[in-house]
Amino acid sequence: MAKTLMFVALLWCAFCEASTEHNAVVWMKNGDRLTGVITQQDKDIVFLNLPYSGQVQLPRAQIDRIEQQKLLAAPIVVAETHAVVIKNQAVRHSSVDLTAGKKRSSSSTDNLGFKTAFEQRDTNIRLTFDGKYDYETSNSLKKTHKYLLNPGADYFFQPQLFWRNKVDYSQDFIAADYKNIDLSSGLGYSFYDTAELRIEFIALAGLKRTHFKETAGLELFLGDRQQLDFRHIQLEWDLRYLWPGSSFEVFSEGSYLKPVNQPVQYIEFRQDINISSGLHYYLTERIRLSFSVDLDWSKIDVVLPRYEGFSADSRDLHQKLSIGAKF
Repeated sequence: MAKTLMFVALLWCAFCEASTEHNAVVWMKNGDRLTGVITQQDKDIVFLNLPYSGQVQLPRAQIDRIEQQKLLAAPIVVAETHAVVIKNQAVRHSSVDLTAGKKRSSSSTDNLGFKTAFEQRDTNIRLTFDGKYDYETSNSLKKTHKYLLNPGADYFFQPQLFWRNKVDYSQDFIAADYKNIDLSSGLGYSFYDTAELRIEFIALAGLKRTHFKETAGLELFLGDRQQLDFRHIQLEWDLRYLWPGSSFEVFSEGSYLKPVNQPVQYIEFRQDINISSGLHYYLTERIRLSFSVDLDWSKIDVVLPRYEGFSADSRDLHQKLSIGAKF
């Protein structure tokens, strides 16, 4: 009789343990998928026991969804589990911002800007596309008229370590270097990538081709060539922080490019800096106002024999106020 009672008690303990601990697949908002055993949970924290690293604590604010694994009926002695077939569902984010303004001082300035960003994250692949259009007139004369297209793809071979391939294409209807095509590839590291915080840095190397207009007056330096190719190294960053308990989000994104060769004798390309930093204020969950300071700076020196070199820098600094939406 005592042996029978002990056997029943063991069966009851096994049942209680099975009822409180169950296999689950936890999908995070940044696209990560974690498979393990939920040992405990409350309204703020989920405790997940992972087979490769032990128990971790997951804030519910960072969890997209939890999918349970089904338990098939089987004898108590041998418990057989069968996982639900799960299709990887991509996490998509997109945003659109529109800038328009007028400035009246010693000169009359009108500007129109459009900026869009798209991002899709699967388990190991992240696809991105950024587009930008700027048009500005001063005293009815065109001052700025250009657009940029930036498609890219990241492959995550570890949760935080990824490889980036991207193309930067820009067209300027006013500048002498009217078209630029940049192909680059390199290693990136994501320190944080949640709904509230993103910190990422990417080191790249690539090849850039610059096309010049035939009427630009650069024959002395370029000869009969209308395009230049140069190799470069580049550092990119993407920083974003949503202030806790508020509607404010600060951001900074940009790149620093350094050429490693000089394709012509008398022109030295020193560096390219592109920075956009500012603040988003969310009027609703989707609609936002944005203030940004954008800097585009190409440092170029002209060096002639027996003459002191002079600068041919191209520098463009804008302060923008825009309204947009994030999806």
